[in-house]
Amino acid sequence: MVKISIVQGRLSSMVGNRYQYFPIHAWREEFKLASQIGFDGIEWVISDFSNPLFDEISINQIIELSSETGVEISSISLDVLMYNPIHKLPWDDVAWLFSGISNAVEKLGVSRVSIPIEENSGIRNVEDAEQVLLILSRVINEFGESMTSVCIETDLSVRNVYNLLNEPKLSEMGVLLDIGNAAANGYSIEEYFNLLSDKIYGVHIKDRGPLFIPNVPYGDGIAEIDYFLNHCSELPNLTSLTLQSYRSPDKYIENAKTAFIYVKNILNNG
Repeated sequence: MVKISIVQGRLSSMVGNRYQYFPIHAWREEFKLASQIGFDGIEWVISDFSNPLFDEISINQIIELSSETGVEISSISLDVLMYNPIHKLPWDDVAWLFSGISNAVEKLGVSRVSIPIEENSGIRNVEDAEQVLLILSRVINEFGESMTSVCIETDLSVRNVYNLLNEPKLSEMGVLLDIGNAAANGYSIEEYFNLLSDKIYGVHIKDRGPLFIPNVPYGDGIAEIDYFLNHCSELPNLTSLTLQSYRSPDKYIENAKTAFIYVKNILNNG
Protein backbone atom coordinates (compact mmCIF):
# COMPACT_ATOMS: atom_id res chain seq x y z
CA MET A 1 0.00 0.00 0.00
CA VAL A 2 1.30 3.46 -0.91
CA LYS A 3 2.34 5.65 2.02
CA ILE A 4 0.19 8.64 2.97
CA SER A 5 1.58 11.88 4.39
CA ILE A 6 0.11 15.21 5.43
CA VAL A 7 1.46 18.70 4.90
CA GLN A 8 2.94 20.20 8.05
CA GLY A 9 0.68 22.69 9.80
CA ARG A 10 -2.57 20.95 8.91
CA LEU A 11 -2.66 19.44 12.43
CA SER A 12 -2.26 22.68 14.38
CA SER A 13 -3.69 26.17 14.61
CA MET A 14 -2.66 28.68 11.98
CA VAL A 15 0.32 31.00 12.36
CA GLY A 16 -1.32 34.41 12.20
CA ASN A 17 -3.66 34.37 9.24
CA ARG A 18 -1.42 32.10 7.12
CA TYR A 19 -3.31 29.14 5.70
CA GLN A 20 -0.03 27.25 5.30
CA TYR A 21 3.05 28.24 7.26
CA PHE A 22 5.63 26.44 9.37
CA PRO A 23 3.94 25.69 12.76
CA ILE A 24 6.70 26.96 15.06
CA HIS A 25 4.39 26.53 18.06
CA ALA A 26 3.33 22.94 17.40
CA TRP A 27 5.66 21.07 15.02
CA ARG A 28 6.70 18.55 17.67
CA GLU A 29 3.12 17.73 18.65
CA GLU A 30 2.16 17.10 15.02
CA PHE A 31 4.18 13.86 14.93
CA LYS A 32 1.99 12.25 17.60
CA LEU A 33 -1.23 13.59 16.08
CA ALA A 34 -0.25 12.32 12.62
CA SER A 35 0.50 8.88 14.04
CA GLN A 36 -2.83 8.71 15.89
CA ILE A 37 -4.75 9.42 12.69
CA GLY A 38 -2.75 6.88 10.69
CA PHE A 39 -0.40 8.98 8.55
CA ASP A 40 2.94 7.49 7.56
CA GLY A 41 4.70 10.79 7.10
CA ILE A 42 4.77 14.57 7.23
CA GLU A 43 5.74 16.93 4.42
CA TRP A 44 8.00 19.45 6.13
CA VAL A 45 7.34 23.09 5.24
CA ILE A 46 10.11 25.68 5.12
CA SER A 47 8.55 29.13 5.24
CA ASP A 48 11.68 31.17 6.05
CA PHE A 49 15.40 30.85 6.71
CA SER A 50 14.97 30.29 10.48
CA ASN A 51 13.49 26.80 10.14
CA PRO A 52 14.56 24.04 12.63
CA LEU A 53 15.83 21.93 9.72
CA PHE A 54 18.86 24.23 9.63
CA ASP A 55 19.73 23.40 13.25
CA GLU A 56 21.51 20.17 14.24
CA ILE A 57 19.88 19.99 17.69
CA SER A 58 16.42 20.24 16.13
CA ILE A 59 17.30 17.62 13.50
CA ASN A 60 18.19 15.23 16.32
CA GLN A 61 14.82 15.99 17.96
CA ILE A 62 13.09 15.22 14.66
CA ILE A 63 14.91 11.91 14.42
CA GLU A 64 13.79 11.01 17.96
CA LEU A 65 10.18 12.02 17.31
CA SER A 66 10.10 10.06 14.08
CA SER A 67 11.47 6.99 15.84
CA GLU A 68 8.96 7.29 18.70
CA THR A 69 5.90 7.76 16.47
CA GLY A 70 6.80 5.93 13.28
CA VAL A 71 6.04 9.09 11.29
CA GLU A 72 8.78 9.98 8.81
CA ILE A 73 9.64 13.23 7.06
CA SER A 74 8.50 12.13 3.62
CA SER A 75 9.34 15.33 1.77
CA ILE A 76 10.34 18.97 2.11
CA SER A 77 8.39 21.84 0.56
CA LEU A 78 10.35 25.05 0.03
CA ASP A 79 7.46 27.46 0.51
CA VAL A 80 9.97 30.22 1.27
CA LEU A 81 10.69 30.28 -2.46
CA MET A 82 7.04 31.09 -3.15
CA TYR A 83 7.51 34.48 -1.52
CA ASN A 84 11.13 34.85 -2.64
CA PRO A 85 11.33 33.38 -6.17
CA ILE A 86 14.40 31.22 -6.61
CA HIS A 87 15.33 32.93 -9.87
CA LYS A 88 15.34 36.36 -8.19
CA LEU A 89 17.28 35.48 -5.03
CA PRO A 90 21.04 36.12 -4.75
CA TRP A 91 22.94 32.89 -5.37
CA ASP A 92 24.52 33.05 -1.88
CA ASP A 93 21.03 32.78 -0.36
CA VAL A 94 20.07 29.91 -2.66
CA ALA A 95 23.33 28.07 -1.90
CA TRP A 96 22.89 28.51 1.86
CA LEU A 97 19.33 27.21 1.64
CA PHE A 98 20.19 24.12 -0.37
CA SER A 99 23.29 23.37 1.68
CA GLY A 100 21.07 23.13 4.75
CA ILE A 101 18.44 21.14 2.88
CA SER A 102 21.05 18.67 1.67
CA ASN A 103 22.23 18.09 5.23
CA ALA A 104 18.67 17.52 6.47
CA VAL A 105 17.86 15.18 3.58
CA GLU A 106 20.88 13.04 4.44
CA LYS A 107 20.23 12.97 8.20
CA LEU A 108 16.48 12.34 7.93
CA GLY A 109 16.34 10.14 4.82
CA VAL A 110 13.92 12.47 3.02
CA SER A 111 12.64 11.14 -0.31
CA ARG A 112 11.70 14.37 -2.10
CA VAL A 113 12.36 18.12 -2.15
CA SER A 114 9.98 20.40 -4.04
CA ILE A 115 10.62 23.90 -5.38
CA PRO A 116 7.66 26.20 -6.16
CA ILE A 117 7.66 27.72 -9.64
CA GLU A 118 4.12 29.08 -9.45
CA GLU A 119 2.01 32.11 -8.54
CA ASN A 120 4.39 34.84 -7.32
CA SER A 121 7.40 32.68 -8.22
CA GLY A 122 6.03 31.46 -11.55
CA ILE A 123 7.22 31.77 -15.13
CA ARG A 124 5.35 34.56 -16.89
CA ASN A 125 7.64 35.47 -19.80
CA VAL A 126 10.72 34.33 -21.68
CA GLU A 127 13.06 36.16 -19.30
CA ASP A 128 11.58 34.29 -16.31
CA ALA A 129 11.94 31.00 -18.19
CA GLU A 130 15.60 31.66 -18.95
CA GLN A 131 16.38 32.62 -15.37
CA VAL A 132 14.49 29.65 -13.90
CA LEU A 133 16.30 27.25 -16.21
CA LEU A 134 19.63 28.81 -15.28
CA ILE A 135 19.13 28.68 -11.52
CA LEU A 136 17.53 25.22 -11.40
CA SER A 137 20.32 23.76 -13.49
CA ARG A 138 22.87 25.27 -11.11
CA VAL A 139 21.03 23.83 -8.09
CA ILE A 140 21.01 20.37 -9.69
CA ASN A 141 24.67 20.66 -10.70
CA GLU A 142 25.88 21.70 -7.24
CA PHE A 143 23.45 19.92 -4.90
CA GLY A 144 21.72 17.22 -6.94
CA GLU A 145 23.99 14.38 -5.82
CA SER A 146 23.39 15.15 -2.13
CA MET A 147 19.59 15.08 -2.47
CA THR A 148 17.22 12.37 -3.66
CA SER A 149 14.29 13.42 -5.85
CA VAL A 150 14.12 17.14 -6.64
CA CYS A 151 10.98 18.44 -8.31
CA ILE A 152 9.12 21.61 -9.14
CA GLU A 153 5.56 22.50 -8.22
CA THR A 154 4.25 24.76 -10.95
CA ASP A 155 1.19 26.35 -12.52
CA LEU A 156 2.60 25.97 -16.02
CA SER A 157 0.46 24.05 -18.50
CA VAL A 158 1.16 20.33 -18.74
CA ARG A 159 2.83 20.80 -22.11
CA ASN A 160 5.10 23.53 -20.77
CA VAL A 161 6.02 21.41 -17.75
CA TYR A 162 7.01 18.73 -20.25
CA ASN A 163 9.02 21.27 -22.25
CA LEU A 164 10.83 22.57 -19.16
CA LEU A 165 11.71 19.16 -17.73
CA ASN A 166 12.94 17.95 -21.09
CA GLU A 167 15.62 20.61 -21.13
CA PRO A 168 18.88 18.58 -20.97
CA LYS A 169 20.11 20.42 -17.86
CA LEU A 170 16.92 19.51 -15.97
CA SER A 171 16.70 15.87 -17.04
CA GLU A 172 17.02 14.69 -13.42
CA MET A 173 14.18 16.85 -12.10
CA GLY A 174 10.55 15.86 -11.71
CA VAL A 175 7.24 17.51 -10.94
CA LEU A 176 5.02 17.66 -7.88
CA LEU A 177 1.47 17.37 -9.19
CA ASP A 178 -1.16 19.33 -7.26
CA ILE A 179 -4.51 17.81 -8.18
CA GLY A 180 -6.56 20.71 -6.85
CA ASN A 181 -4.49 23.39 -8.52
CA ALA A 182 -4.65 21.47 -11.79
CA ALA A 183 -8.46 21.51 -11.57
CA ALA A 184 -8.59 25.22 -10.72
CA ASN A 185 -6.36 25.98 -13.72
CA GLY A 186 -8.35 23.73 -16.05
CA TYR A 187 -5.61 21.10 -16.58
CA SER A 188 -6.37 17.42 -17.14
CA ILE A 189 -4.84 14.79 -14.85
CA GLU A 190 -4.96 12.31 -17.73
CA GLU A 191 -2.68 14.63 -19.72
CA TYR A 192 -0.17 14.59 -16.85
CA PHE A 193 -0.23 10.80 -16.97
CA ASN A 194 0.19 10.74 -20.74
CA LEU A 195 3.09 13.22 -20.91
CA LEU A 196 4.76 13.07 -17.50
CA SER A 197 4.10 9.71 -15.85
CA ASP A 198 7.81 9.07 -15.19
CA LYS A 199 8.34 12.67 -14.00
CA ILE A 200 5.67 12.75 -11.28
CA TYR A 201 7.71 12.41 -8.08
CA GLY A 202 5.05 13.61 -5.66
CA VAL A 203 1.43 14.68 -5.38
CA HIS A 204 -0.60 17.12 -3.32
CA ILE A 205 -4.12 15.79 -2.93
CA LYS A 206 -6.30 18.86 -2.75
CA ASP A 207 -9.80 19.74 -3.95
CA ARG A 208 -10.72 23.06 -5.54
CA GLY A 209 -13.44 24.46 -7.75
CA PRO A 210 -13.26 25.93 -11.26
CA LEU A 211 -11.95 29.42 -12.01
CA PHE A 212 -9.48 29.39 -9.11
CA ILE A 213 -11.92 28.66 -6.28
CA PRO A 214 -9.72 27.94 -3.22
CA ASN A 215 -9.28 24.77 -1.17
CA VAL A 216 -12.51 22.94 -0.30
CA PRO A 217 -13.24 19.61 1.46
CA TYR A 218 -12.67 16.51 -0.65
CA GLY A 219 -15.66 15.84 -2.87
CA ASP A 220 -16.91 19.43 -2.86
CA GLY A 221 -14.78 20.58 -5.79
CA ILE A 222 -13.90 19.33 -9.26
CA ALA A 223 -10.42 17.88 -8.66
CA GLU A 224 -9.93 14.45 -10.22
CA ILE A 225 -9.02 12.78 -6.94
CA ASP A 226 -10.69 9.44 -7.71
CA TYR A 227 -9.03 9.24 -11.12
CA PHE A 228 -5.61 9.94 -9.67
CA LEU A 229 -5.88 7.52 -6.75
CA ASN A 230 -7.19 4.75 -9.01
CA HIS A 231 -4.25 5.20 -11.40
CA CYS A 232 -1.38 6.29 -9.14
CA SER A 233 0.13 2.78 -9.18
CA GLU A 234 1.04 3.50 -12.81
CA LEU A 235 3.52 6.20 -11.74
CA PRO A 236 6.96 4.56 -11.34
CA ASN A 237 8.64 7.38 -9.39
CA LEU A 238 5.84 8.49 -7.05
CA THR A 239 7.22 8.31 -3.51
CA SER A 240 4.08 9.05 -1.45
CA LEU A 241 0.64 10.65 -1.43
CA THR A 242 0.57 13.96 0.43
CA LEU A 243 -2.70 15.39 1.71
CA GLN A 244 -2.81 19.17 1.36
CA SER A 245 -6.45 19.07 2.31
CA TYR A 246 -8.94 21.70 3.45
CA ARG A 247 -8.52 22.95 7.00
CA SER A 248 -10.89 25.11 9.02
CA PRO A 249 -9.69 27.50 11.75
CA ASP A 250 -10.90 25.39 14.67
CA LYS A 251 -11.70 21.86 13.42
CA TYR A 252 -8.42 21.10 11.68
CA ILE A 253 -7.91 17.73 13.43
CA GLU A 254 -11.37 16.59 12.40
CA ASN A 255 -10.73 17.89 8.88
CA ALA A 256 -7.50 15.88 8.65
CA LYS A 257 -9.18 12.70 9.89
CA THR A 258 -12.02 13.09 7.39
CA ALA A 259 -9.56 13.66 4.55
CA PHE A 260 -7.46 10.63 5.53
CA ILE A 261 -10.53 8.36 5.61
CA TYR A 262 -11.71 9.71 2.25
CA VAL A 263 -8.42 8.84 0.56
CA LYS A 264 -8.07 5.46 2.28
CA ASN A 265 -11.57 4.45 1.20
CA ILE A 266 -10.82 5.18 -2.45
CA LEU A 267 -7.51 3.31 -2.29
CA ASN A 268 -9.10 0.31 -0.59
CA ASN A 269 -12.05 0.11 -2.94
CA GLY A 270 -10.31 1.09 -6.19
